[in-house]
Amino acid sequence: MAYQPIPAPSAPRRTTRTILIVVGVVLVLCCLGGSIGGFWLYRTVKDAVGPASDSATTYLDAVRRGDHSAAYGQLCAPARNRISEADFTRMQAAQPRLREYEITGVNVTSTNGRTEGSATVRLTQENGTETTQLFRLVKEDGTWRVCQ
Repeated sequence: MAYQPIPAPSAPRRTTRTILIVVGVVLVLCCLGGSIGGFWLYRTVKDAVGPASDSATTYLDAVRRGDHSAAYGQLCAPARNRISEADFTRMQAAQPRLREYEITGVNVTSTNGRTEGSATVRLTQENGTETTQLFRLVKEDGTWRVCQ
């Protein structure tokens, strides 16, 4: 019987390590892609609803200050055609004064080239009465306006 040397142990395969590295890289790429996509979606939505929200805020700030002329100027053309500034001022003066408000939601839609929106607002009058109101918003000549 001839002497046969015992084969040296082969280097351990590193398949498990390779698989873990590949899985880790894929997870990192997925997380990075999800983060970038999420940020892009957030910015897109913010850019769409931000100006509409700003318009509602401008209108409500004017109402809260009692600056009825400025509030009237924030109304859409059909609303201004329905009611005169003097009547609008009389109606606003007859209501309890607005103490504070909170815009709880803004929605913007575009259908057949017409862009509209709405703002849900929680209103608190000086007498303590709280109500929730939906303000309709329309885009006229590139500017958002309240259209009640």
